[in-house]
Amino acid sequence: MAQLSIKSPDELKLPNPGISWKWLIDLLVVVLSPIIAVLTAGLRKELQELLTAWYRKAKETPNPWDDWAAELLLRILGFELPS
Repeated sequence: MAQLSIKSPDELKLPNPGISWKWLIDLLVVVLSPIIAVLTAGLRKELQELLTAWYRKAKETPNPWDDWAAELLLRILGFELPS
């Protein structure tokens, strides 16, 4: 009969699979961009205008997380950031 050995915590460590926020955002861009691309032009334009207006409002607030969230949505959906 085989004996089971108890492993130390160091032996149980798994390698980092490389999953990060950048990886997740890149994955969302890959998945969502083609969906946005096949939307009716009018709806896609409305969505872009809505998010662009929201981005501009976020820039006016003192909260940097507003800016981050608005930029994140624009980038994930493949829209250009307004200048």
